[in-house]
Amino acid sequence: MDTNRSLDLSAALARMVRPMQHHDWYRTEQHVNLEVGLALGRVTLGFVNRAVQPARTADGRLTGVMDGELYEPERLAAGLGLASWDANQDNQAALLLGGYQAAGEDFLRDVYGSFAAAIWDAPRRCLILVNDRFGTRPVYYAAVPGRFVLGSSLRSVMTDEAVSRQPGATGLAQFFTFGHYLRDETSVEAVRVLPAAAHVAISADGLMCRVERYASVGGIGEESGDLRPARSAGSETRDERSIRAERGTRAERGGGLVDGGSALSQIDEAFVRAVDRRVAGTEHLGLSLSGGLDARSILAVIDHSQIALQTVCLGMPGSLDHRSSAQLAALVGCPHRNHVLGGGFLANFRQHLEDMVRLTDGQYLSQCIVMPTLPLYRELGIQVLLRGHAGELMHMTKAYNYSLDRQALEIRTDAQLEEWLFGRLQAYMLRGVDRPLFRGELQRDMAGLARESLRQDLQDVAAIQPPLQRLWALFVTQRLRRETVLSMVKFRSVVEPRLPYLDHELVELLLAAPPQMKLAEEIQAYILGKRRPSFLGVVNANTGARVGASPLARRAASLRMRVLAKLGVPGYQPYERLGLWLRRELAPTVRDILLDEQTLDNGVYDPDGVRRVIQLHMQNQQNLTYLLMAMMIYELGRRQLLVASC
Repeated sequence: MDTNRSLDLSAALARMVRPMQHHDWYRTEQHVNLEVGLALGRVTLGFVNRAVQPARTADGRLTGVMDGELYEPERLAAGLGLASWDANQDNQAALLLGGYQAAGEDFLRDVYGSFAAAIWDAPRRCLILVNDRFGTRPVYYAAVPGRFVLGSSLRSVMTDEAVSRQPGATGLAQFFTFGHYLRDETSVEAVRVLPAAAHVAISADGLMCRVERYASVGGIGEESGDLRPARSAGSETRDERSIRAERGTRAERGGGLVDGGSALSQIDEAFVRAVDRRVAGTEHLGLSLSGGLDARSILAVIDHSQIALQTVCLGMPGSLDHRSSAQLAALVGCPHRNHVLGGGFLANFRQHLEDMVRLTDGQYLSQCIVMPTLPLYRELGIQVLLRGHAGELMHMTKAYNYSLDRQALEIRTDAQLEEWLFGRLQAYMLRGVDRPLFRGELQRDMAGLARESLRQDLQDVAAIQPPLQRLWALFVTQRLRRETVLSMVKFRSVVEPRLPYLDHELVELLLAAPPQMKLAEEIQAYILGKRRPSFLGVVNANTGARVGASPLARRAASLRMRVLAKLGVPGYQPYERLGLWLRRELAPTVRDILLDEQTLDNGVYDPDGVRRVIQLHMQNQQNLTYLLMAMMIYELGRRQLLVASC
């Protein structure tokens, strides 16, 4: 939006669209309103929400573009009394506009989907931004004098040369301490990310309204960024009113889950509904399948007599993941493809890394191992891809750096929670680095900025009891929203990903369930035993034991897997061996990127610190795999963002 009418809007929009055109088969749509200084555009694969945009309401009051999709559109249309809505046209943007016009935020609260939309309200001369409850589609934005710039790509926003290139100290402290960004921070000081369940109004005169949130995750609020002014003492925001209303609704349903058996039954039924929402009526459907629990559970509850599905598994040659996933697919009669992570991955690693950074704007810490699979989905004709992300909410002892250990289970106080989190989340990054890695103020302030960010996150969930339950909430509001969402951006370059576990009915039940229920396999063993008992006998590739095995059997199987892996027995190697690869095959790539003058002179790193990190890892004195990856990703992303601004 250009309130000063100082831009060639068509040219500016074309520049913003260009960084998102990763393939020549994408479809682009653009709309320019010179009268109000507004330009809207969409880049789409054309697989879902296929109708041409922008969409408009019948009375012409609202005009909008929408990225993503609404699940159960027929239900939403029926609830609005839109009997004339034609599902064959797949005009979900028009459905969103109609629902918003009819019921406002009440409509948004009732939506299951993955979407972000910009809506021009002509009578109010106001641009409305909204997204889904979990913020699964990143929306980057920046306010500069006379303009408000937003886009699904950070590089798109950075095509506006008025947006400052100054690195974001708080964002970098988060990224290099925790491995992902928190809240609304990015690597660029001037650019923010829209929070989840956002409702933002920006007036045509450039006076920006505060960010409101139409819903929360389990009653959790979250402050937004630059658009939120201070409020007077004693006032209640719309966000707080919606949270209070949601809590009242939960109280009317019985105040959450108490009895274990009842909780399992409710979660099972909600999970089936969540999967159904994402597969009903879908063609060209695929599932990323491994030998673990999460995608297995999705496969188990699909009605394969009604839904055609292909499965794909990524793994090392002869891996347990390959063996177990093929066995699972055979049990339900699905076509299955095992993709081998072989020597070609390492030979092309630099290109995979640069492609991953390009897709995610350098905001995502990844090993790049899924990059070789992206062309495979198109080769197989898969257009919609189910993935098991957020399944960790059912077994939080397997939740990446949020994984619960014995110390976490002993947390009783706020102070213990903060110390465990800060230590656990930074363990994979800066721990073990024995000299300054960053320059000047950034190095001096790094720990303090990261700690303060974590404290703000904990303050948002302070009302949740016991403290251990807050870890689940933070996993949803921070890790899934700022890390998993960017993982999906990679897949979204070729398919439309759907995440059945990231369903607000299901997540609310999981957050309310007793902590002891969510530590191992109990929930998914119940679902599998009820829905597909044959899946219980297939070995869980994460434990080496059958699902539902006793703790002793799981420990014995896990020990056996570790021993066989150390002995180099084929089929028992880790999912990837990135740390070792960085010391051996990929060492030239590490040095080529990090010892380049562009990196050493970028104003962020201390050159001697960079050399020391490389030395510590290459000589096997410290395992700094993720820190090295973060350093390379940030530097390549920085270079790409600078190119975008030229």
